[in-house]
Amino acid sequence: MMQSQKNYIVAVFAILSVIGGLYSCVEPFSPSVKKYNDIIVIDGTLTGEQGIQRVTVSRTSSLTDSIYKPENGCTVTILDDQGNIYDLTGDGNGNYTTEFSSEQLQHGTSYMLRVIDNGGDVFESDYQELLSPPTIDSLTAGYEPKYTAEVPEGLNGCQFYVNTSDHSGKTRYYRWSMQETWEYHSIYKVGAMWDGVLHDNYYFKENRTTCWMTKEVPGIFTATTRDMEGDVLKNFKLNYVSTESDRLKFRYSLLVREYSLSPDAYEFWSGLEKQTQKTGGLYESQPYMITGNIKCVSNPDRIALGFFSASGVSQKRIFVDPSPYPVTDIVCSSDTIRGTGDLMPYPPSAYPVYMYYFILPSGGLVRVASNQRCFDCLKRGGTNVKPDFWKD
Repeated sequence: MMQSQKNYIVAVFAILSVIGGLYSCVEPFSPSVKKYNDIIVIDGTLTGEQGIQRVTVSRTSSLTDSIYKPENGCTVTILDDQGNIYDLTGDGNGNYTTEFSSEQLQHGTSYMLRVIDNGGDVFESDYQELLSPPTIDSLTAGYEPKYTAEVPEGLNGCQFYVNTSDHSGKTRYYRWSMQETWEYHSIYKVGAMWDGVLHDNYYFKENRTTCWMTKEVPGIFTATTRDMEGDVLKNFKLNYVSTESDRLKFRYSLLVREYSLSPDAYEFWSGLEKQTQKTGGLYESQPYMITGNIKCVSNPDRIALGFFSASGVSQKRIFVDPSPYPVTDIVCSSDTIRGTGDLMPYPPSAYPVYMYYFILPSGGLVRVASNQRCFDCLKRGGTNVKPDFWKD
C-alpha cells in the first residue's frame, strides 16, 4: 500500500531553512518566514503490494501554526513507462487513492507522479523504478533501559530490532515504517450507572473491558549498507516503547514494513530523519530545506516539497509479553457517591455516569464515579473486536 506521511513535518524544514544561516546568534529572535508559508507538499510511496495506493497533497503552515492543511480538488495521476495512466480520487482530506492490481505493479517498471493543483500548476516527479522487495530475516525485542539527553536517568521499556539481508547486494538502501497494536483493559468494573435515574447492578451487554488499539508509529527509520562489504544489517534499532504509558501492560504487537529505496529516495528520507532527530536546539546545527523529487514543470520558480518513490516492501510481525516493569496507567478521577443527591450536579452532557462499588473498612458499600474511559475501553478510541492476527 502507499503510505501517506506526516507532510507537515516536511514543511517545517522549509521554514527552518531561512534561519539556518543565523545559528550563531546568541539572543533569540523571530525571523520573517511568510514567503515559506503555503508551499505545496506532495508525498507518496508506490509499493509492490496490490490494493489501495495513496498520495497525499497538502500545504505548509506557518511556524507558529503547525497544522495539517490538506489540498483538495487536485487532479492526481500516476504514469508508468509502458504508457499506462492511473487516475486517483480525492477523499476530501488531501488524500488521493486508487487501486492497483498485481499485474499493474511490475518490478523493474518505472512510475512517475503528476499533480495539477487548483491554480492549474503542474507538478511532476521523476520516474522511479519499482524495486524488488527486501527480506526481513527476523525481528527481535528486549526489555531494557534507554538513556537520552532528555531523560538522563533512563526510561524503562522495550527496544525493537530488525535483521535483514540481501545476498544479491541490490537493495543497499532501506526504510522502515511500523504499526503498533496493543491490548488494554478498563480500569474499573462498572457496577452502577446514572442517566438521571440510578441503575444499580448495571453491566455492559457487550465486551467493554478488553480492547485493542492500533496506531502508526511516528518517526523515520532509514539505513544503508553502501559502505559495507555485504548487504546485511544485524540488530538494527527500530522504535522504543517506554513504560510511560500502558501499551506494554498486557500484550503488544509491532508490524514492521521494510522498503527498498533508490539512492535519491534514501537521501531524502535520511535527511528528514536527521532533521527530526536533532535535539540540540536550533542554533547548534544548520537546518536545510529538503525539496525531494517533485518539480513544478509549469512554473519552475514555484517550490514544491515531498517525494514520490516506488518501493518493494516486505513485512513481519512480532509480539511481546507484558512488561516486567511497572507501567503508567491512564489517570482516573474518583468521586464518592453516598446518595443520589451527589449525582444531581452531573449535567446530562456527562451521562452516562458510571460507578464502581467500593467496600469501606466498616463493611459499608459506596459507589465511586469516575471517567467513562476508565469503565468503557471503547471510549479510548480502540476496538473491542480482537484483531484477526492477534495471538494471546
